[in-house]
Amino acid sequence: MTASDDLVWEPLDDVADLEVGDRREVSLASGKLVLVMRTEDGLHASCADCPHQDAPLAEGMLDGSVLTCPVHFWQWDVTTGEPLGVAELPLEIFQLRQEGGRWLIGTRP
Repeated sequence: MTASDDLVWEPLDDVADLEVGDRREVSLASGKLVLVMRTEDGLHASCADCPHQDAPLAEGMLDGSVLTCPVHFWQWDVTTGEPLGVAELPLEIFQLRQEGGRWLIGTRP
């Protein structure tokens, strides 16, 4: 069994047009709000709110693969969720895949 075997895959609409450096909050059918970002490496998805004090990360800055919170300037690598600099908590990262030209996101039930 792999880590993705227990994921629920939901469609991600309106993300194919994201350009490098763009980020967009997306509300999933399950009600979960996620942040989808495009880096030079492709699309990445994380929780939409900062794990520190729930600030909206869509208002932060994406520089390469580094996402910066707009409130306290915590930073994370969006490819791994690893905290950088002063950040003390990891960022929840979601798996993405493409199927039939459509993007899907894997979330835990």
